[in-house]
Formats: sequence, structure tokens, C-alpha cells
Amino acid sequence: MRDHLLHAALRAFAAGGYEGTSIKRVAAEAKVAPALLYHYFPSKEALLLALFAQNQAQISAPFLAMAAVEDPREQLGTLLRLSATSVKTNLDFWRLTHRLRHHADVLASLGDGVAAWNQALIGAFTALLTAIGRPTPEVEALLLFGAMDGVFQHYVLVPEGYPLDAVIGTLIAHFGGAEPALPPTPTAAS
Repeated sequence: MRDHLLHAALRAFAAGGYEGTSIKRVAAEAKVAPALLYHYFPSKEALLLALFAQNQAQISAPFLAMAAVEDPREQLGTLLRLSATSVKTNLDFWRLTHRLRHHADVLASLGDGVAAWNQALIGAFTALLTAIGRPTPEVEALLLFGAMDGVFQHYVLVPEGYPLDAVIGTLIAHFGGAEPALPPTPTAAS
């Protein structure tokens, strides 16, 4: 039941935004009484925290796969390709995160996790770009982070017709990465 409620909350929050979606609306999406939702999650904030905890594995998966690759150029390609796959296959979660970035108070309720995650990403990018031999890895890590952020935002907003795979391929090539030997990426799921 808990997973069913989390899936319903994700759909409702992705469609209406976190702040614009009530517990009553989430319960209606789940086709349950609000009291049942409160039995599992004492507040809307607790529900949001549970969604992020549930999605932590899919957020971390590209980094785990990257660590299994030895060549830093292939690591970069693996990281970017699998990150794009994550966005495609978990579109509702990434829509929610896109909407949350415009609400500092809601982000603050997630604790230091968001800031720590951003710093970890920039650190990983800096290490990769250093290993690849980029001339200014610290600055280019910020550029890569911003580029990925923007690319994924555009895809999340209008996935139909957005050439995500081509744009990611261009980013990989621009930063000196190599295309990984990955299976084809699945089509977008909502």
C-alpha cells in the first residue's frame, strides 16, 4: 500500500506541483481516504521526503555504473547517458524536482541533502574532467553541471520532439568523453 501511495503522490505532485497539491488530492489520485494516507505519512512533507528516499537508488545508479568503468572518458559518457536514461524513465520524478527548484522553502525542508548532492556532482565532474585532461576542470565542471541541468529541464518540460540523445552525445564529445557501450535507451515513460 505504501508504494501505491508513493506512486500516486508522485503523479499528483508532478502534475500539480508540490505546493499546489493537497493531501486530499493525493488521496484521490490513490483512490483512498485521506486518513489512510495519513496512516502511512503524517504530513505532506513526510510524503515528499519518502519520495526522495524511494528514488535515491535511481538517482545514484549512473554514478555506481560509472565507477565500474576504468577509462575516465568512458566514465563521463556512461554517467551522462545513464543520467539521460534515468530522466526518460522516471519523468514524473524529474518533473517534480524541476518544479521544486523554484521553491526555496520546500527545498529547505529536504535538508542539506540537495546542497550536498549538488556538491558531490560538481566534485565528481571535476575529478572526471581532471582525469580526462581538461584545461580548467573546476570551471568546466560547473559548466557541465549547468548544461546537464538545463538540458534535462528542457526535456522534462517538453519531452516530445526534444533531441535528448543527440544533445547528450554533443555534451559527451564537447567535454572529451567517449560513448559508452550501453544498450539503447528506453522510450520516455510518464
